[in-house]
Amino acid sequence: MVTTSLTIEDIVKKTPDLPTIPAAALAVMREADSSVSTAHSVAAQIAQDQALTARVLRLSNSAYYGLSRQVVDLQEAVVVLGMRCVRNLAVVAATYPWMSKPLKGYMLAPKQMWTHSFGVAVAAQLVAKKTGSAPDETSFIAGLLHNIGKVALSIWLENKLPMMMNMAIKEGIPFDELERKVLGFDHADVGAFLGEQWNLPKIFIEAIHYHHRPDECIPPNSVVDCVHVGDYLTMAMGFGLGGDGLRYDVSENALARIGLSETDVDELTEDFVKEYQKYESLFEEMSRD
Repeated sequence: MVTTSLTIEDIVKKTPDLPTIPAAALAVMREADSSVSTAHSVAAQIAQDQALTARVLRLSNSAYYGLSRQVVDLQEAVVVLGMRCVRNLAVVAATYPWMSKPLKGYMLAPKQMWTHSFGVAVAAQLVAKKTGSAPDETSFIAGLLHNIGKVALSIWLENKLPMMMNMAIKEGIPFDELERKVLGFDHADVGAFLGEQWNLPKIFIEAIHYHHRPDECIPPNSVVDCVHVGDYLTMAMGFGLGGDGLRYDVSENALARIGLSETDVDELTEDFVKEYQKYESLFEEMSRD
């Protein structure tokens, strides 16, 4: 029941205020994963963007990290916190401004998109650590970026929302399935296309594309599975639901691939809430922008 001839390319070309990740943050992501990167080379990439530099330094000095002295330059931040931690801070700082905006097409109030995305980042990292199935810092970034397609797709859903909500209640199906019925594609498809335009690493594009349907990722990707389970966990805990939190089915195959039972997932909820609450000092720093 596709009701529009709109294509994913149309979405990306015609959406006003399309989200972007600064070139410096993208360069940091690639540099931090390079086998020949150094604290100096990672710091040099961040330094290309003055606003990003200021945010990363501010976040590095937040109460969350509890450093005994103030970090005053980027290279020091990389040395003290670690290359991948600083990479994560750069992506957090780069995405917060547009992830914190309201998304009417998904009934998301200001900061709800951010609340959910950051929740999935924390949960995916926790799942990766518990299972040892995937790099936890990579799982964090993949979780943070998993819903970027919603930011682009939201405006196109605003006038369809009442009809889609009625369908969701009547048919009892997940919102991403409704998107595919109405549009012919969903926010994960849009997000993956957007990630390709940004030249994101393949592992992140796959996590964005398959976070609802991890069994379709061939060959299987443990980061995708961690993000999928993290998304389920975050939804179950009610973090930033909006209009599409009506139903979310977790893949038993994904759980099996990373060595988790549904009981294990239930036991993770308390750890997840504690870990999320520890990040509140970072939220305070970001909200000063």
